[in-house]
Amino acid sequence: MNRRSTCTGIGLIALDVIMNGAIDAPPKFQAGGSCGNVLAILAFLQWESYPIGRLANNFATKILIDDLQAWEVRTPFLSVEDTGSTPIIIHRILKGKNGEPKHKFEFRDPKSGSWLPRFKAVIAKKVQEIESELPDSDVHYFDRVSRSSIELAKIYKDRGALIVFEPTSVSNEKQFLECLEVADILKFANDRLPNYRAKFNKSRVPLEIETAGKEGLSYRFRSNKWIEIGAFEVADVVDAAGAGDWCTAGFINKLGLNGRNSFEEASEVDIVNALRYGQALSAINCKFNGARGIMYNFERDLLDTAIQYVHESKDLEVSSKKETQTSLSDSHFFDIEQLLSLV
Repeated sequence: MNRRSTCTGIGLIALDVIMNGAIDAPPKFQAGGSCGNVLAILAFLQWESYPIGRLANNFATKILIDDLQAWEVRTPFLSVEDTGSTPIIIHRILKGKNGEPKHKFEFRDPKSGSWLPRFKAVIAKKVQEIESELPDSDVHYFDRVSRSSIELAKIYKDRGALIVFEPTSVSNEKQFLECLEVADILKFANDRLPNYRAKFNKSRVPLEIETAGKEGLSYRFRSNKWIEIGAFEVADVVDAAGAGDWCTAGFINKLGLNGRNSFEEASEVDIVNALRYGQALSAINCKFNGARGIMYNFERDLLDTAIQYVHESKDLEVSSKKETQTSLSDSHFFDIEQLLSLV
């Protein structure tokens, strides 16, 4: 039996409340957040995935963990404690004036206007406590700037893992620079770090990737020159949320199978092929509701064929498979107010 590659990750692990605007469609509750999505997608792609987080002791956490475990994500390092927090994000799927799909994320209770639970970083000393228990990993992923994230990245760097950093902001500049020092791959959205290129005109990380939504992405690999790669055309987009997470998981799946060694041996052609693979996954996911819609609606065995269709610019016809044990049980499809009353 071939060894399965392993990815650990720390950062945003949230409960997504997906609302598609249809009156007769109750919200769906799925594990989300950048870290949660990337590690769940990698599990779908046959990796061993170990998220590390500090969640609250409540019903939202139970739904989140149930969903991750349904995809065989390993959850022993998701601590559940009274002082933790399980972020809740409302993912609302809408249509624009011309009928084009769009989405927005909401972080407040739609009725009361109060803030929903937000992210809490793992306490730094907890990293020391669990270090000896942590599995070896081919890839370590993190998406938040914090002392615990930096220390974990250093631990896994010393163990030979490929370190992937995907920040959403520069919340602490000194710590952000520490993150760049330890990272092998940096990926960021241009609307999140709009000044990165101007501030860092010389490369700080071996592979830097800047995404621009439907405009595609740019990268620089061991040089100071940015190279653009256009996005795949997608007909009949349903929901673009989660596209970036699929892109990240996709290039990890190609570049990190054997840890940092496989990345260091990669040529520029390998880098481009890995990015295009990630972009193809992103394009396919845009055909479904939710940040990980592929996983709930598409047979994994058909994924390679679908990717080939995308590369050949063929229209991808999709139809939802019957939901199986990998989706949430019917008891989890209730009104958001019921959920919030239990948090």
